[in-house]
Amino acid sequence: MPSVAHRVNAPITDEQRAHLKRDASDLHGTAMRKGSTLDRWEHEEEARTARDHFELGCWLFYYSKRSYGGQDTLDLRIDIVRRLFQAGIYAPAYMFFTVFDFGERQFDSIFEQGDAEHVIEGLRASLYDDEVRKGFEYCGWSLEAAQAVLF
Repeated sequence: MPSVAHRVNAPITDEQRAHLKRDASDLHGTAMRKGSTLDRWEHEEEARTARDHFELGCWLFYYSKRSYGGQDTLDLRIDIVRRLFQAGIYAPAYMFFTVFDFGERQFDSIFEQGDAEHVIEGLRASLYDDEVRKGFEYCGWSLEAAQAVLF
């Protein structure tokens, strides 16, 4: 099986994928079932996001269901940010929330596990990609590799 970073399709079941497609096709019903509401603008944004970035949404759903900690989640967190940046999404806010259960809180959690510098450093391998570079610039991260501090 290829590493997470080299997989095209999110590693979710066919049943989960079908459920996400149904949820994306009925945003109002999905929001009601989940106990939330969408105004017209939120509906338009989430509908467009689900249509234009469905597979990315599946990856975000997969991430949101994973437990935290360990090298495998570090690699996954790096991959998730890379995929977002490559899609030109540098601050996902709640674009993926109703259908894919991924919002600001989940995005922030990528960097809140005591190893944010490792996530950022891991993304450096993708700086050849213009969108990833733009993501670095958007976030205010240096494009230069961090230097080890010697004491």
